[in-house]
Amino acid sequence: MLKKSLLLMLGGFIFVIGMILFPLPVPFGLPTMIVGLAIMFKASNKVKRRLIRLFDKNKHSRKAWQKAKAYRRSKKESLIR
Repeated sequence: MLKKSLLLMLGGFIFVIGMILFPLPVPFGLPTMIVGLAIMFKASNKVKRRLIRLFDKNKHSRKAWQKAKAYRRSKKESLIR
């Protein structure tokens, strides 16, 4: 429980830093936000459900999500063989 709370706080902190860096001309904001979101994604099922719901609402991101899932499946299958 403590580990999940710490990961959520860390991910949220990194995400907020990415939001602050986003308007700057140097492209550090978006990758930083993605790292923070990935940390929160690992720590919480609630974040996973909300992110999946957000992806399902947007057609373009749904395609990217499906490609990532297919890539992950192919990686697992190649490890099994």
